[in-house]
Amino acid sequence: MTDSGLRDMKKIATRQALAEAAFNLAVEHGVDGFVVEDIVKTAGYSRRTFANYFSCKEEAIANSLTMNDYLERDGQFTFSTEMYTPLDTIELYIRGSFTINKLRRLNQLISLSRNYPSLKLYVTGALMEVQDFAKRGISEEFGSDYPEEYYPILIGAVFGAILPVLDESIAVKLPEDGEQDEADNEFNQYIDTVFAHLRKGFN
Repeated sequence: MTDSGLRDMKKIATRQALAEAAFNLAVEHGVDGFVVEDIVKTAGYSRRTFANYFSCKEEAIANSLTMNDYLERDGQFTFSTEMYTPLDTIELYIRGSFTINKLRRLNQLISLSRNYPSLKLYVTGALMEVQDFAKRGISEEFGSDYPEEYYPILIGAVFGAILPVLDESIAVKLPEDGEQDEADNEFNQYIDTVFAHLRKGFN
């Protein structure tokens, strides 16, 4: 690995450590229950290092969504366009990426943003980043096979159907440990229902 590659990996690790520390402190103490100095002390970095990555503790907390291996940034969608539709592809992405831990993290971040309005803008931005990543992957894979506006509409519909579960607007029990591969947990049943309805209008 080149020196620049090693530096990039170190930067990612530092950013992740700071984001994780901020998230864990927010869960334990609430967003108002700690300051940036607590984050850097927990993560083992300086205040100056924190300032190189984040403007405030709220931004660090929200970034724990994407820094906790939420996005496979080195990979894109690699499914054959001859075998899968964009809807098939995004379903495989959702089922493959939304592990139990990531679902819980999403749920916790959305709950925190509801209780602490100062965090809401940053969590919304992190969620948009996830959607943008999915939209870019889909559009790059299928290109001009579908109208340009199809991809943001599709991604918006999928995430719009899932977010009410994560913010508990819809009472769907998230899977517990050991249920990740079981087809009969409530979340997987809900995802089955979502994509069954979407296929009526998107295929």
